Amino acid sequence: MVEHTVAVDGQGRAPELVDGPGWSRPGLDVAAGRYPLSVERHVMRMVDHLVPGVTAVTPHARYYALHGLIAAQAAAEDLTVPAAQTLLRRSEVALAAVSFAHHPQALEWLPRAHGVDALARRLHAGTVTMSEAEVPGKDGYVRNSWGFWGPYAGSEITLGILGTGPLPVPGPRLDTATLRAGLGGLLQLAAEDTLNVDDLASFGDRLCVCVGGERPDGAWLANLLCEPDAQAGQGARSTTRRQTIQLLTRVVATHPVRRFTRDIGHVLAFGDFLTTDAVTSGIDAAGAWRGVVLRNYSVGAWRRLWSWLVEQVDGLLPIEEVADRFAAELPDMTVDAFLSSLPATQSTTGAPLPAEHDLRWAGDPLPLRELRVLAAGARRVDELSGRVRDAFLGRRGVELGPEWVQRRLDEARPMKLRDVARRLTYDLVARSQRIALAKARRRTDGTLWLPTRLHERGGLLYRTSQEGRGDVGLRLDQLGTVLATCGVLHYDDQHWSVTRSGRALVD
Repeated sequence: MVEHTVAVDGQGRAPELVDGPGWSRPGLDVAAGRYPLSVERHVMRMVDHLVPGVTAVTPHARYYALHGLIAAQAAAEDLTVPAAQTLLRRSEVALAAVSFAHHPQALEWLPRAHGVDALARRLHAGTVTMSEAEVPGKDGYVRNSWGFWGPYAGSEITLGILGTGPLPVPGPRLDTATLRAGLGGLLQLAAEDTLNVDDLASFGDRLCVCVGGERPDGAWLANLLCEPDAQAGQGARSTTRRQTIQLLTRVVATHPVRRFTRDIGHVLAFGDFLTTDAVTSGIDAAGAWRGVVLRNYSVGAWRRLWSWLVEQVDGLLPIEEVADRFAAELPDMTVDAFLSSLPATQSTTGAPLPAEHDLRWAGDPLPLRELRVLAAGARRVDELSGRVRDAFLGRRGVELGPEWVQRRLDEARPMKLRDVARRLTYDLVARSQRIALAKARRRTDGTLWLPTRLHERGGLLYRTSQEGRGDVGLRLDQLGTVLATCGVLHYDDQHWSVTRSGRALVD
């Protein structure tokens, strides 16, 4: 607060207090950002290349079809943007209500329909008043005026279901007749004033999110995703998506798979199946997938290690104390002895061994465990080759990448591991501050947004919240459930299998 004396007019007015500049709101918004070390970019970019048309927030096939149906209806009726928004939201409410009525308890293999959690009170009470439920905001099923179209829009445009525009517009591959045959009943429910949950149960076998594979819209979407009639050179993205689906379905057909990322990811990363199987050995994308999954172990290790370091900061803490806590979790040994203690990462035939997977399940303290995972990844720099190595390394020599880790550990072989950990603590804190400042933005109201949870002032650290430590999503779970809800895969007795129609599309 600054004291500013204004000119007096002879009557001796008191000083006026001015609180900050008048052209902006005061304050620094330190709301936490994502990816504080920025180690995820390569994996995310590669996954986007390998799974075009499906993202981490698109688990349901029927929303692709529903948004296409809304686009067709909006075009047929020449709806305004507000009218199209209302129709879309009411249809999504109807889809959520029918899906809840069909499965009041969540399915093991499929996430709930979008909006079910927000509508839970109304659904359990047995009545959904459409005019209240569809209004965007904290009291409705969604906050966005376009419902859940936003997360799906990019994928729907990629697949040709929609075109670009201020509202959903029909794309070149939209089949209106098929979508009406599969989901037309939702438009009728969307026109109702009130939905009674008990009455909706009879619609479940036609309109629930789980039954798209048995309906015309599911078969239509499966064909778009799998591209069985694609001509050579039709499009790199279509070709890559088809190869990824062929890879996924081949692993499902030959291995016990219950969870896509966990079980399929293990096969993609380790062993010789990709190179010896008659099908996978001929899929160009297989090598890229191996490199990406292996690299994701290192990305996850950085995220876990950083989360642990931030967790150590309780109150104001000198950075030296955090570094000492990291060192205390490690054995008293040289880096050379540490590297020699790592499990083998390659078989005698050159196939990657599951070192990172096994280390994650070891009983070591988290900092030691994740440092070992990083060291195992660094060893693979000299073991991998060809497309696998290219997909594993990405941009060469970047900070915190596998080559960087390899170089740092090799240079430090005579040093104590604990001393290296102390140095690494300073490196990571400095990097996190650089990343936060690079992402900082001045908002239109004059406030500054600084995306960080950890702050440094004069060598003292404090945190505003905890960091997440989950792995970067590979979209395999979402791709799997989309394929399941459009009829390519089937889940039964905790086991995935490829359907007959699915085999016809991918073989």
